[in-house]
Amino acid sequence: MVACNQTRNTRLAAVCETTEGVPVSPSAGTDFQPIQTGAFSLTPEIETLTNDESTGSLGPAKSISGPEAPAGSVSLYMRHSGVEGTEPGLSPFLEAAFGQKVVHGTERDTVGGSTTTVVNVDTGEGVDFVVGQALLIKDATNGYSIRPIESITGDALTLGVAIGTAPAAAVNLGDAVTFRPIDCGHKTLSIWDYRGNGTAVQMMAGSRVTNTTIDVTAGELINSSFDLEGISYYFNPVEVVAGVNDDLDFTDDGGTVAATIPAKIYKKPSAFAEAVAAAMNAVSTDTITVTYSNSTGKFTIANTTGAVLSLLWFSGANTGTTIGGTMGFVVASDDTGSLSYVSDNALDIDSPYEPDFSAFADPLVAKNHELFIGDQADNICIKANSVSFSLGTPKANKEDICAESGISGSVISERTATLSVTAFLDTYDADKICRLLDNTDTRAVYNAGLKDGSGNWIPGYNWMLYMKTATVSSYSIDDLDGLVAVSFELTSFVKDGEAEVFLSFV
Repeated sequence: MVACNQTRNTRLAAVCETTEGVPVSPSAGTDFQPIQTGAFSLTPEIETLTNDESTGSLGPAKSISGPEAPAGSVSLYMRHSGVEGTEPGLSPFLEAAFGQKVVHGTERDTVGGSTTTVVNVDTGEGVDFVVGQALLIKDATNGYSIRPIESITGDALTLGVAIGTAPAAAVNLGDAVTFRPIDCGHKTLSIWDYRGNGTAVQMMAGSRVTNTTIDVTAGELINSSFDLEGISYYFNPVEVVAGVNDDLDFTDDGGTVAATIPAKIYKKPSAFAEAVAAAMNAVSTDTITVTYSNSTGKFTIANTTGAVLSLLWFSGANTGTTIGGTMGFVVASDDTGSLSYVSDNALDIDSPYEPDFSAFADPLVAKNHELFIGDQADNICIKANSVSFSLGTPKANKEDICAESGISGSVISERTATLSVTAFLDTYDADKICRLLDNTDTRAVYNAGLKDGSGNWIPGYNWMLYMKTATVSSYSIDDLDGLVAVSFELTSFVKDGEAEVFLSFV
């Protein structure tokens, strides 16, 4: 592929890591994210340490590079996958932010005795649900209501917000994918930036989501954004996989030998070239050099002390696992008759897969949605002009002298969640200011998605944000385009050791 050097061709992949800081490459087109133009950044950010040595001059001594601190950010439209029970495409970011992902693959239905606040399921099925999960109560009388599970007692599911009419028996409850907060064990991500798709590749390993925001403005597309911090940065990395592309058969003055290059993702092409040279010299009687050209993107392999060098890409014992193709050599024949060989092609820095955005439904417009704030009985939609949710999950690094980057890992150090609302003020409505003055426990639910012509939520296109325990932390009366409006903020808190904020897709 010919690189166009155009930003709009940039591709982003986010892959969950098994071990923090050990990068994982994309393995399918579904690892890619539909980024917005100009709404994605990734920077190396290495800490600069001041060298206080005297230079015998007024000028300073050379500064020293300290620990790596790469960072990035990305904006994505907030939406479901379009398929009920299938996690949304932005799942890697949400799981890294909240900590736990629960996929409910079996749809259950109601049994007799349900009320407007308690939904009953069949004997033994209560364990199939979790607190914070969204129920899509497929009862046309209630418009396929979306409601959070506040608590579970046996096979009775108590709702966080009441519905209008008690559902009958045999009403299906939807398949949900729920993200729940945990205190430790958050996944880290390998973030791959194929800038211009052929111009350069950046990668940040050990990436944690340190802040998540969801911004809603009436009549506009709903947007989410994620701030990222990692522990190591890679530029045009080269991957060597054991048993796949880790061998190099060659003949030198000492005869025919096989070099094995250590399997890993090398941070830069020059580091990869050094590893190939080291592996060849470990089995050679001569001195072999391997260099990378920053102008052509090609590798040169040379014998600087001997009289023979043949690269056995085609006839070698390990031709099936040769490194030749990775280095840009055509491996359909051997390279012989010289002491120095330049690869036929430049290093491949194109995206390895065509993006597959099938797990992303169309972006959602903030209309015909629901916002409930108050108690369980408060199921009247608040006339909000804008809603903004923020989940802060800052990290603390594990500084380590043994680590290549100076940092061996990190942990999420705290969790804060806020919901800011601007709404038109109804005459006589003093509820939110009273909740602020009285420090009243408050819950909030935002339901977003699509409805059909009958007013029912369409399965597979909806998400629900649920703040289970919060307080009104600020309140003010404002002017909104000449109309009286109120702005207030809710701050979540943990009560009785139970999780306080959830995001669920139905």
